[in-house]
Amino acid sequence: MGFFCSQCGECCKNIRHIPELAGYSDENGCCKYLKNNRCSVYENRPEVCRVDLMYEKYYSNKYTLQEFYTLNESICEILQNNAKK
Repeated sequence: MGFFCSQCGECCKNIRHIPELAGYSDENGCCKYLKNNRCSVYENRPEVCRVDLMYEKYYSNKYTLQEFYTLNESICEILQNNAKK
């Protein structure tokens, strides 16, 4: 299994306050590598954009994998709901 991504692009459109992605943000807080709702640097994307890697490196001692996926899915839902407003 793995983290399900609907490829809505909302996480990539809201990177303004993520310090690790400061160099990736355009003037609107959107990742400058997001093209047609797809990551144009997907194979070379930063660690913070890799859910499974972030879990393994930083969160496996705090959450189960399913809990971590659920947290990420909650954030996705919030971002998607905010985009509809």
